[in-house]
Amino acid sequence: MKVVIFGGTGLIATELIRQALAMPEITSIVAIARKEVQLDEGALNTSKFKSVIIHDYMEYPDSIKAELSGADVCVWTVSITPFRLKEFGFDEVKRVCQDSAIAALDAVRDANDATAQRPSKPITYVYMSAEGHTPDITAKPLFFPEYGLMRNNTEKLVLEFGAEHNDVLDVHIVRPGMVWTYLSFWRSVQASILRTINVFTRFIPNIARTELAAAMLDQITHGFEKQFLTNADLVRIGGPALRAKGLGY
Repeated sequence: MKVVIFGGTGLIATELIRQALAMPEITSIVAIARKEVQLDEGALNTSKFKSVIIHDYMEYPDSIKAELSGADVCVWTVSITPFRLKEFGFDEVKRVCQDSAIAALDAVRDANDATAQRPSKPITYVYMSAEGHTPDITAKPLFFPEYGLMRNNTEKLVLEFGAEHNDVLDVHIVRPGMVWTYLSFWRSVQASILRTINVFTRFIPNIARTELAAAMLDQITHGFEKQFLTNADLVRIGGPALRAKGLGY
């Protein structure tokens, strides 16, 4: 199984790569990012990993499309979170979160449509959204309304593109809540405590980075149980998947 991950240097992507390297059913991992992806020291099975540098997620030259050709799974993890909106103009936020997402879909379709390496079944395309988003563009978000409407519309556009090209693409959307990691010790301790007493999860859905990656990889390798996976779904799937691998949070 060949897996392509867009945004390979990101928080979620690096964990997807780490876990995927240890999975025998995944035979090739291509990480596409704006800078080289550095594997952790002691990473397993590095021979099946390739880091590919892209200068702009809107532009896919033939050299990049060659890396997309023959993919079984593609995962889009690129975004600008609402907490970083002040660092960018909204046009740039939309360009990264929406325009680039559609450009990547089109590049994957073009690289695999009517080619000798086209897979016998549609490519599983996983678009990583976030809890609270929906393809219903009439639903007005309570927080960051302009951003939220744009992300809602992005889901709609991704789904429409997938439906139009369903002979090549099988689109799925995952919607994690707040993602936490032990890279920040005190934040993770706080999240663990709040999760235990069910306060944090009652108001702000959250998931461990390792748990999210395990859930996504479980669905990628065993088949998606449904088109949209909420944070609750990802926690339900990711916990057992992580324990089965013998990995902790």
